[in-house]
Amino acid sequence: MTLECVDIASETHDVKSFYFRIVSDEQGPPLLWPHRPGQFVTLRLWYKGTLIPRSYTVSSPPTRPSLLSLTIKRDPAGLVSRFMHDRLSIGDRLSCTSPGGNFDLYSIKPRRKIVMLTGGAGITPAMSMLRYLYDMRATENEVIFIHSARTPDDIIFRDETLLMSKQSHTKVHYVCAQHAEPGMENGFLSKEILQRIVPDIHDSTILTCGPTPYMDAVKSMLNEIGVDMNNYHEESFGDPSKRFNPGGATPKTLDLGCSESTTKSDSPRFHEDNATSEIPDLAADTEDCTVRFSISNQTLTYSPQETLLQVATRAGIAVATNCQMGLCGTCKAKCTAGNVVMDTTEGLTDEDMSNGYVLTCVGRANGLIDLEL
Repeated sequence: MTLECVDIASETHDVKSFYFRIVSDEQGPPLLWPHRPGQFVTLRLWYKGTLIPRSYTVSSPPTRPSLLSLTIKRDPAGLVSRFMHDRLSIGDRLSCTSPGGNFDLYSIKPRRKIVMLTGGAGITPAMSMLRYLYDMRATENEVIFIHSARTPDDIIFRDETLLMSKQSHTKVHYVCAQHAEPGMENGFLSKEILQRIVPDIHDSTILTCGPTPYMDAVKSMLNEIGVDMNNYHEESFGDPSKRFNPGGATPKTLDLGCSESTTKSDSPRFHEDNATSEIPDLAADTEDCTVRFSISNQTLTYSPQETLLQVATRAGIAVATNCQMGLCGTCKAKCTAGNVVMDTTEGLTDEDMSNGYVLTCVGRANGLIDLEL
């Protein structure tokens, strides 16, 4: 679908919210967003004919369907986040996929008590959920929202979440590593802070989103407390510096427009800096080194350094992605023939693996393979 940016709002010194409407060629009322609270969309940008997809969680709720908002932190290592902050203007149009992901209130079906633990820009899916519960005047759920930030000035949506705490069944707590203000927790989220704020956490559904080190620390705390991890759900953010960026691509050279898929002869090669340092011993670069994409009806050759996600983006195939580290499972695709070597399988369930699914962001083909993409 095609989006048009209609507003841009600064949330903190390095975080902005971008508001979009769906562009339609037909006359009539505006198209409405069909997402669930907590889902993401994948933006599609281009560099010299190479598709560069990036997934961002929707921060607006489905109860406000006329506009979609994406709240994005500008990361010095993030190619697309810098483009959004430095170049995108009101009136610009870009394409994106339909909403996806299962980190949402409908899929999770939480218990009556919900504990949301977020760090930094990981607040975005929680904000969509909080806004949804607030708009619905939900009384059947009690929400404990604990957000960690570097300083009070880095707290995203501070005023709005405080207002929610006064007008709904949501209790808001902030943890600041530096310069905590009265009423805030000083330092970092700890097991002691968590047990003091949520003494009955064992009876809660726990939703977590933030940088990988933050979520690792949260899981360690919960395991020490003895929480049943079946009640734990997370959305992971990857390291922007490890995401695929074609060699030579900068925020100034990205293109908003869609592009036809390119052939191997005129496609730019991937920069060596983005190749994995330890590549499995795969088949040589011969005619057998091909990936057949059955849905899009394309066949491409590959090099051992390329992940399946990189091959797909080179073909102009939009694959929904998020962490790009093999943790979240967003980019999984079904392999119907051939062998795929993966750096990790953490983002796959046992059922996924038995059904032939692979993680395209950390998977590399070994010989001829067929993918349902």
